[in-house]
Amino acid sequence: MNPPSPVLLLSAVLSLGAAVPHSRGHTSKLPPRASANENRRPAGTVRDGKLDLKLEIVNAKWFPEAESGPSLTMQAFAEIGRAPEIPGPMIRVPEGTEIHITIHNSLPDSEIAVHGLHTRPATADDILKIPVGATREVTFQAGAPGTYFYWATSAKKPLNFRVGKDSQLSGAIIVDPRDAPPKADHTFLIGLYSDDPDSLAGRTPHPREIVVINGKSWPYTERFTFTEGDSVSWRVINAADGPHPMHLHGFYFNVDRSGGEGVDSVLPPTAIRQANTKLVVSGGTMAFRFVPDRAGNWLFHCHLAGHVDGATNVNNILHRRPIAEIEREHAGMEHGPHAMAGLIIGFHVLPRGERRVASTREPQRLRLLIQSSPRGYSHKPATGFVLQQGAEPSRDSVTLPGPTLLLERGRPARITIVNHLKVPTSVHWHGLEIESYPDGVAGWSGMPGNILPAIQPADSFIAEYTPPRAGTFIYHSHVNELMQTNTGMYGALIVTDSTHPFDPRIDKIVLVGGGGPGNVEQRSTGRVNGTTTPQFELEAGTTYRLHLIMIHPQAVVVFRLGTDSTMARWTPVAKDGADLPPEQSTPRAAFVVMGAGENGEFLFTPERPGLQRLSVQTRQAGWHIPVLLFVRPAKKVVAN
Repeated sequence: MNPPSPVLLLSAVLSLGAAVPHSRGHTSKLPPRASANENRRPAGTVRDGKLDLKLEIVNAKWFPEAESGPSLTMQAFAEIGRAPEIPGPMIRVPEGTEIHITIHNSLPDSEIAVHGLHTRPATADDILKIPVGATREVTFQAGAPGTYFYWATSAKKPLNFRVGKDSQLSGAIIVDPRDAPPKADHTFLIGLYSDDPDSLAGRTPHPREIVVINGKSWPYTERFTFTEGDSVSWRVINAADGPHPMHLHGFYFNVDRSGGEGVDSVLPPTAIRQANTKLVVSGGTMAFRFVPDRAGNWLFHCHLAGHVDGATNVNNILHRRPIAEIEREHAGMEHGPHAMAGLIIGFHVLPRGERRVASTREPQRLRLLIQSSPRGYSHKPATGFVLQQGAEPSRDSVTLPGPTLLLERGRPARITIVNHLKVPTSVHWHGLEIESYPDGVAGWSGMPGNILPAIQPADSFIAEYTPPRAGTFIYHSHVNELMQTNTGMYGALIVTDSTHPFDPRIDKIVLVGGGGPGNVEQRSTGRVNGTTTPQFELEAGTTYRLHLIMIHPQAVVVFRLGTDSTMARWTPVAKDGADLPPEQSTPRAAFVVMGAGENGEFLFTPERPGLQRLSVQTRQAGWHIPVLLFVRPAKKVVAN
């Protein structure tokens, strides 16, 4: 007998109940309770190189916050004989395993379409349709190693529009190499549920949403403990409707693999692999590793403010409270871990060995004021920074965006932050590899017994740290970012050394940020360097270093440089403050997509005089800001 083909072996068999015997465990009229699936247990039974898995699709009570908190009724996958799980049961097998899955649709009124149950790699999806009360079977080979997922819909919508009661019908598929033991890693699956009955009824939309990792929203997500020097391997699966820029506080990570539902591959040496913020598109996956080498509390989270904001909770879905009421409550609350919610993973790093010896160099001293002004972006009130130089500025003045801070690699910085607001705040030094305490997450950063507090009104805090790396970084509020960061509380931070000087003549900062307050219902407009009409004057033949910084907390933007008909070329030289190796720093088309919290440095040499544009626009419909580049002729050198 010939062995099964290593390529797709797909067979779907319709069963009208008794034809495929199985034991369904959820016959009560009351929805069963769904468990949060931490993706630690492979589902099904493996015998003689074949996985047998029996699933059921049911309505279930979902508790995305506390197990004793409010719940929502959602559609969920359940392994027969076990409670429903959100996300669905994890399929994890070695390469070459034959997978046999039986799925019964126990929903009372919805046909289900299941995607992703096929051999990898795959260039097309095989959809398994299951009518109400019916059962289907599918058999396929696991295929190539990688990170994949399966998902289902009852609303007949593609993944990037699936936000309703079927939005949590997703599960991880992990294929391990054939001849190696499974890696000691962890898998995080992102889900998003959105509810907007006003829009469905034809009224003004008032959307509410909740975003989760492995079925839970912070601070109810899983916590991890590591020791300095440990090697950590994580996988991320974005089964939600939109992109998520995932940011790791305090450390860089190296992306080993990247892909999606059908294909996953090792990144080539020419691909940019090291980052502290990485955009994962809808349907995308990534596998990465990092080494936490400093003790303390740290975060890994989505950098879209609405996906970590405390207003994103179940009560605000169920009770549909007015935005003004939510904002008043959120602005005045104590900003500890419970002031955030959504796509956040917290981890604690234990010390190992002796502590680092502090630098004895004279510190660089700065005094940074946080103030409000009635005259901000779009004639709305602003929250922003002022760098005090000499006499204290007026209390109603801000610099929009915040002043560019220039620090020195290896020299201690001692920054006194004074809060002149009427609400608490904090400042995060985005991308810097510094100690945990000054990292800027109020109520979390630091160590047990020494946790960073929020900076209260009329109070101050001294952030002391030594930048270990020269490059481009960001500083911004880490409290109520929809209001504080959006209205101006963000700025560029440049760390220099002898090989990384900063020359305003050739170093050009392009800082993309919010242009006014935003909330969970409304996205802030954009600004580039604080304006909608930014421009630079360049000289033909001169090589410039463009520092592209994306810190708009509600956007994913596309940068494109060129004329109306042609695209220029540039050379990336750094990502998120880290220099690129030579094989990654090669000329390419001047086009890049960035999510909130990402930045890059690019060398660009305009070859001839004329007008070029650096177009900055949201990835989807939203706003567009052209940065005008006036290229003048090169200056003639007069011989002596």
